[in-house]
Amino acid sequence: MNIYSRNLKLLESRQPALAKKVKDVVVSDCIQILQAKNGQPVPKVRNITLHSLYHPEKEAQKFAENCNSEGGTRPVVYGLGFGYHVEELLNRGARDILVIEPSLELFRAFLQTVNVEPFLPTVKFCVGEPPARILARNEFTNWNLLIHKPSAQISGDYLRRLEKGLEASRYLGKNKLKILVVNPIYGGSLPTAHFCVRALKNLGHDVESVDCENFENGFFSLKNATRNKSNQQILSAKFMSLMGEMIVARAADFKPDLVLALAQAPLGTEAIGQLRNLKVPLAFWFVEDFRSLEYWKDVGGYYDYFFAIQDKDFSSEFQSREWNNFYYLPQASCPDVQKPTALSEEERVEYDADLSFMGAAYYNRVQSFPRLMEYDFKIWGTGWEKYPLFKQVVQKNGERTSEEECVKIYNAAKINLNLHSSSFHEGCNPQGDFVNPRTFEIAACSGFQLVDERSELADMFDVGEEMIACKDVEDLKSKIQYYLSHKEERDQVAAKSRSRVLREHTMEHRMLEMLAHIFSDHLRSLQTRLEQSSSSVEPFIDLAGCDSELGRYLEKYENEKEFSFQGMVGEISEGDGGLSKNELLLLMLGQVIKEKK
Repeated sequence: MNIYSRNLKLLESRQPALAKKVKDVVVSDCIQILQAKNGQPVPKVRNITLHSLYHPEKEAQKFAENCNSEGGTRPVVYGLGFGYHVEELLNRGARDILVIEPSLELFRAFLQTVNVEPFLPTVKFCVGEPPARILARNEFTNWNLLIHKPSAQISGDYLRRLEKGLEASRYLGKNKLKILVVNPIYGGSLPTAHFCVRALKNLGHDVESVDCENFENGFFSLKNATRNKSNQQILSAKFMSLMGEMIVARAADFKPDLVLALAQAPLGTEAIGQLRNLKVPLAFWFVEDFRSLEYWKDVGGYYDYFFAIQDKDFSSEFQSREWNNFYYLPQASCPDVQKPTALSEEERVEYDADLSFMGAAYYNRVQSFPRLMEYDFKIWGTGWEKYPLFKQVVQKNGERTSEEECVKIYNAAKINLNLHSSSFHEGCNPQGDFVNPRTFEIAACSGFQLVDERSELADMFDVGEEMIACKDVEDLKSKIQYYLSHKEERDQVAAKSRSRVLREHTMEHRMLEMLAHIFSDHLRSLQTRLEQSSSSVEPFIDLAGCDSELGRYLEKYENEKEFSFQGMVGEISEGDGGLSKNELLLLMLGQVIKEKK
C-alpha cells in the first residue's frame, strides 16, 4: 500500500467527508514538489515555496517559538503546506489543533507525500470550506489564530475573509441585530421561515417576521375569482404588488439591520428596490429546486446575497448571468421542534408502522411505492387520495400534516422512507444534488431513515454509518428487508445521525453561517448604525414606555445629539443627596439593560 492509499484510509476513519472530497481532486502542475537540502519534501505554489529549502524543521521551530501561547485557547493554524509547523506544535504539547487550508489540491499533495498518522489523533483539518461555514461549525470565541505566512501569500483573499468573518462572528455574539424575516404566502419553504425565526431568536437577536401566510386565503380567492387567465394574471400581479408594499412598510417601521426573504416570498423587483433605501443587507434563501422553480431568474441579481440549497450546477448557471452574490447553504433541522418524543399508547397505535412516508404524491413516489405495498406501510401527506391503489395506506384522507404530527411519525416508524421528489424520474433521481429538510428532521428525531443517494449527502453524513442511502428501488427493498430484522443496527445509525445533526446541521448553524458571510462585508456599517442608534434616547423611551412617567421624563433628552443612557445613569449614581422617584427608576432601568446585554 503506497503512502497516499494509507493516508486516505486513515483519513476516512477520522474525517470521511473530507476523504471523499480528496478522492475527486487532481493535483495540477501549479504545485511542484521540491527537495530541501536535508532531503525533506517542500511544496512550491506559484513561485512561492511554503517551507524552507534548507531545513524545514528548524523553520517550523521558529514558527512555534513565535506563536503566542495563550492558556485555555485553541490553536487554529491557517495554512498547512506539508505540515512541518503543525507537527512542531504537536511536539511541544499542543492538542486539539484546527488546521484551515483553503486548497483541496494542496491537501491532496500533502497526503501523497507526508505521513498523516502523527496528525490525526489531535488535529482536525478544514479544507476548501467557506470561512463562514468553519466559523458556524466550530466554537470560535477561544481561537488563537496562528498564520503560516507563506500560505497567506498564496491565499490572502481567503485569509482576509476568514479574519473578517471571525471579527464579525465575535461582534454578533455580543450585539443584538434587528432582523426582518419575510415569509412565503404558502408552500414547503414556510416551515423553514418559521425555523429561521426561531433559530435567530435562540442566537439572541431581535427578530420579527412578515407573516405573509395570513393572506393565503385571499391569494387563492383572487385566483379563483375569474376563469380568464389574463385577468387572473392581472389580479395576481396587483396582489403581489400590494404584498410588496406591505413588506416595505413593515420594514420601514421595524428599521432592521438585515432583511431575509425565504423562497416564494411575495417580493418583486420594485419592492426589493424600495427595500434598498434602508441601506441594509438584503438576503434571499432559495430552499427550492432551481430546475423546477425558475423565478429565481427574475430576482436573483437584485439581492445582495442569494443563498441556495444546490451548489455546483446552480452556481454555474447563476454566475453565467454575471451575478456574484451566490452562496451554497443547505437545509437543516430545528431541534427545538424535531426531537425524540415519547408517544402515548394511542399515538403509538396511530403512528406506528414498519414503513412510513411523509410527503406529497410526486410522480417518482407514485411510481415507486406500489412495490412496497406488501409491508406494514403508512403514507402521510397530500395528493395521495387521487390514487386508488394507495387508499388502504394513506392516512387521514391525505390531509396536510402539521409539524407536530411529523415529529410523531418520525419517532414511531421503524423505517422512515425519504425519497426525494421528482416530477419525471421513475424512482431515484440519479442527478439529485440537494438534500431535503426531511433528511435532517428525521435524524434530529432519532428516527431511522432510508434515503435515496444524493451527490451532497456524503459531505454532510458518513454514509453507511450515520445515514443509509439507496441507489434505486430494488436496493431500497433489499435494505428494508435487512433493517426491519436488525433493530440494534437501526438504533445505532439513528443515534449517530442525530449526533451529527446536532453537531453540524441545525438551523442555528445555518443562521450563524449566513450572518458570518453577510457581515464579513458589512460589519463596519453595522457598527456605525448601532452606535448611532445607541446615541439616541428613543430606544430607552420605548423600553420605559412612552406613556409612562419615566418615559415622559426621558423625553427632555430627545434633542441631545450625543445622549448616553449609561452616562446619565452613572451621573445619577455618583450624585449627592436623595434620589427622586425618576432617578431611582433610571438606576433600576440601567440594571435591566445591563442584564439584557
